[in-house]
Amino acid sequence: MRYLLLNILVIANLILAQNTAIDKLIKSYQSTENLKNATWSLHAEYVDNGKKIIEYQNHFALTPASGLKLVTTATALEILGEDYKCETRLYYDGSLSSDGTLKGNIYIRGGGDPVLGSDRIEGSLPLDSLMITWVNAIKKSGIKKIEGSIFADDLLFDHKRAPDYWSWIDIGNYYGAGPCALSIHDNLYYLLFEPGKYAGQPAKVLGTEPEIPGLTFINHMQTGPRFSGDNGYIYAAPGQFKALLDGTVPAGQKVFKIKGAIPDPALFAAQRLHQELINAGFIITDYPAKLKNPYNYNSAKLIHTILSPPLKEIIFIINKKSFNLYAEQIVKLIALSQNDTGSLKDGLKIIKDFLEEKSISIDGLELFDGSGLSRSNLITTQTIVELLKFMARQSSFQSYYNSLSVAGDEDDEGNFNGFGNGTVIENNARIKSGFISNIRSHSGYVSDRAGRLIAFSFIANNYHGSTGTINTIHKALMIKLAEQ
Repeated sequence: MRYLLLNILVIANLILAQNTAIDKLIKSYQSTENLKNATWSLHAEYVDNGKKIIEYQNHFALTPASGLKLVTTATALEILGEDYKCETRLYYDGSLSSDGTLKGNIYIRGGGDPVLGSDRIEGSLPLDSLMITWVNAIKKSGIKKIEGSIFADDLLFDHKRAPDYWSWIDIGNYYGAGPCALSIHDNLYYLLFEPGKYAGQPAKVLGTEPEIPGLTFINHMQTGPRFSGDNGYIYAAPGQFKALLDGTVPAGQKVFKIKGAIPDPALFAAQRLHQELINAGFIITDYPAKLKNPYNYNSAKLIHTILSPPLKEIIFIINKKSFNLYAEQIVKLIALSQNDTGSLKDGLKIIKDFLEEKSISIDGLELFDGSGLSRSNLITTQTIVELLKFMARQSSFQSYYNSLSVAGDEDDEGNFNGFGNGTVIENNARIKSGFISNIRSHSGYVSDRAGRLIAFSFIANNYHGSTGTINTIHKALMIKLAEQ
């Protein structure tokens, strides 16, 4: 008994010494030029018993950037389920004669599928394959001529395509593409430039891939130095078909591409199907358009249904690739699961209510989107850790855990392939990061030397200097946790 008590005392003193070392390390970092004027919050606990390892300003409500996706994806997994799928349906109405003339319309009814027409995920048909599938399905139904129109129906979601407090610099670019019940091709297009030979020369617009009917540009794009990368921005609001271009694309390339947000994805879907049918020999009398009012499909005839991949595979992309559009889509799918319309406001309220129902602290919580792109989102590191602990007890945990980036794994699809190589967090830590200018967060899981799982969350707001320095500091703290 005496020997046992002695061992317990030794272990307790060792843990105390380790925690004291972590506390000293944190205080030394807070006094650096990078963090001395910043707001910095840290929290870490053992998942199995909730024992706290780090508590540093963990009650501060800070902007998490894309770290917020941990909240959105967790809620979606629990409310919608891992195997939830969206349906996109093709209908026609009116009368179909024996010679194949349809006196009526074709409807593309969006069901909120985030990955329709995307090549990012296995199980989703890329845009060209999707169009071939739809054209063949229409042919199979016996239709050859359409005395009517192709209508896009995106009315299952509200029309709030840009959440409040998104930055103007973001929303015309692909990472600021807003959600739509009939999203397609990741709601993005490629904008092609011919850079000048030398820095400072104008960069010529060559066109878009795919072609977006009606989209025009006010071009102020310049040529930057060789190897300077993509520093170009597209300024355009949702539904706006005249975009302003500013910034630079690098010299030394014949063609350089940047990515923009399709102004009206649902309309584009109707326009693209219309053109593909014309190319296939169909005659269509009216122009493609969007439905303005809900349509009753009870008397319409179903032509084709496309199912999305299961939600767990979409969430894999959301967290591994930090893909904003998909996160915003599932906020509205969460709302749609409990209401007639998928609205941003309702989806965010359901997320907040979900956390509260699961006894996860919502003190200081402010939600304006699901992706973390808004700087007005606020959350504490304590809330994130409580959520991570909760998810570790759920049947969907493996899908959630697998969606996080793996530190130091060169084969992982995330962005931490070289992070922590040669340390105890290599192939150990699972991380979701967030970044907006002067905001950096890292949250996730790491196992200690005994294999016990630790949930952690680190958020720095308004720091000075490079993001790389904050990465290094947060990595050092993860290593300390894994050395417990």
